[in-house]
Amino acid sequence: MNKDYSLLSSSPYGNTFTLELAKLAIPSEQLGQSGNTDFLAVSLSSTDYVGHQFGPNSIELEDTYLRLDKDIEDFFNYLDKTIGKGNYLFFLTADHGVTHVPDFSKENKLPSGGLAPKKFKTELDSLILEKFKVKKAIFTLMNNQVIFDTDAIKEVNADYAKIKEFCIDYLIKQEGILNAVDIKNLNNTSIPQEIKTKIINGYNARRSGDIYIILDSGWYPSLSTGTGHGAWNPYDSHIPSLFMGWGIKPGKTNKQYYMTDIAPTISALLHIQEPSGSVGHVITELIK
Repeated sequence: MNKDYSLLSSSPYGNTFTLELAKLAIPSEQLGQSGNTDFLAVSLSSTDYVGHQFGPNSIELEDTYLRLDKDIEDFFNYLDKTIGKGNYLFFLTADHGVTHVPDFSKENKLPSGGLAPKKFKTELDSLILEKFKVKKAIFTLMNNQVIFDTDAIKEVNADYAKIKEFCIDYLIKQEGILNAVDIKNLNNTSIPQEIKTKIINGYNARRSGDIYIILDSGWYPSLSTGTGHGAWNPYDSHIPSLFMGWGIKPGKTNKQYYMTDIAPTISALLHIQEPSGSVGHVITELIK
């Protein structure tokens, strides 16, 4: 029988099966038995799949989290029994938040919508061909970025800087776009430092685009059903950071920390060198 197991990922049971597999990994790999530190990474991704499909305020996602809460409780009970309470360090975070489903926002009289990157690319390619005589000057428009085909621009000796300026002027006039900036010239851009820092932190000279699109609040870069992410706003960038167990001092803080702070914090707890690419800081409040 042909069974579509991928459906599990869009149901709460995807998390259940993942945690059951994590339980099996502990005795199978003899984790916590060698006298050395073992690291078990578990990705509970059904919340992501369900959230994308139905949105953060849906009954489907509420059901997913209620079931996940029970599954995590069961997992803790298993760890207490097999590893021993206080003998393991647990931390939980996420890779992003999420934008409200546009229809939900509209029902509550909040501005929202989805962008059409393909439409922008088609229109810009046509305008650039007319004004600068470059065929298909834009390689792609994705992840809130415009990526030019620099070879096509060089081939006709067109002015790359003027094409970029032309595209920025076009984009900032579109509904749902708050601003568009030259990624390689951010120091001369009049945007809040918080947003500028986030763009810089995500920049990779080999992979990033030429123009970054900053969305209006409540908008996301797709017309697909459900919702997505990719904004600087707190609803998308504010994520949980929870630590529990060995070496952790109970408490809470409202100080702003980042997911990049997790690796150096765990390294400090273990008295080991931080990873080579670490750029974060130790969360000293939680260490005993």
